Amino acid sequence: MAQAIRSLIETQYADQVQAFADSPWFQRLEQGQASRQEYDAFIVNLCQTHLKSPQILAFLYAVAPPEAAPQIKHNLLEELGLDQVAICHPDLLYQLATAAGFDRDRQTSLAEAAQAQIRQLCTDPLLFGTMQELGLSVLLEVTCFEWMLSRLASRIGKALKVHRSLPSESLVWFDHHSEVDIRHAEEGLDSVEQYLAYYEIDAEDLETILDITFRENIFVKRYFADLPAIAGAAHENR
Repeated sequence: MAQAIRSLIETQYADQVQAFADSPWFQRLEQGQASRQEYDAFIVNLCQTHLKSPQILAFLYAVAPPEAAPQIKHNLLEELGLDQVAICHPDLLYQLATAAGFDRDRQTSLAEAAQAQIRQLCTDPLLFGTMQELGLSVLLEVTCFEWMLSRLASRIGKALKVHRSLPSESLVWFDHHSEVDIRHAEEGLDSVEQYLAYYEIDAEDLETILDITFRENIFVKRYFADLPAIAGAAHENR
């Protein structure tokens, strides 16, 4: 039963990642077909998505079952740069933004937009009836991002280096989330299984929450929401 549930989750993650990698917007970025404005919009969206990751992990730590809490705590400390490696991940995103030419005002706007996403998460009507269901949905989305980054982060970093001419030292965030972090992604799946067992969430309820959480592609939604409009405007101005 546990193996079937893990396989169900892995299949959902794999489908999300494949659809993202096959999307025309990912292809444009990777193949150098995007405009500078599109690359910069992608960088903005990526930073806004991940700058407040410590706060999201803090929420997950608060609702984590005892078996999953140590790993989520480790991930939280790692994000904050309070582990043995001592590299603050939000700072790496600011390094990326600086290399892309974003000045202090624009970086402040990035931080404000990232905080606004947290506020929206708290003020929007809940799609779930209990905190345990909300916690599971957030955990599924976070671990799906880990799954995706462990498989595609190096390709994204390479695209920004080659086609946006960003220096390697500005792309360290992608190095920390690349294929070398597949173990981290697998530990995320362990946390999901432990969460399901602790809160006694059955397969039927899991499938419902998976359907709600992944009813659209979370990566396209977070990273590429405004790229069609930017690409369209660039085409009209030719």
